[in-house]
Amino acid sequence: MIGGSNERQLFYQTDKQLTESVDSKYSEITTDYEVNAGNQILHQVGDTTITATSDSVIIKAGGVEVVIDSNGLVVKGGEVKAE
Repeated sequence: MIGGSNERQLFYQTDKQLTESVDSKYSEITTDYEVNAGNQILHQVGDTTITATSDSVIIKAGGVEVVIDSNGLVVKGGEVKAE
């Protein structure tokens, strides 16, 4: 792994996997935040997940699954309503 820092940047570069394991982490980004992934991005809090791939976004929460892909928007195990 290659890493480095100065007053303006901190970077890591590896051909394999970089894992962070901490009790708590806070980030405050004042301009832009960008994540690029070759396969998927997974956000998880407890049993709730948001999975983004190049062709779909899947949200799972409270027993409901929402899929947004080339077929449109599909809700499984719940309903769509406007209030």
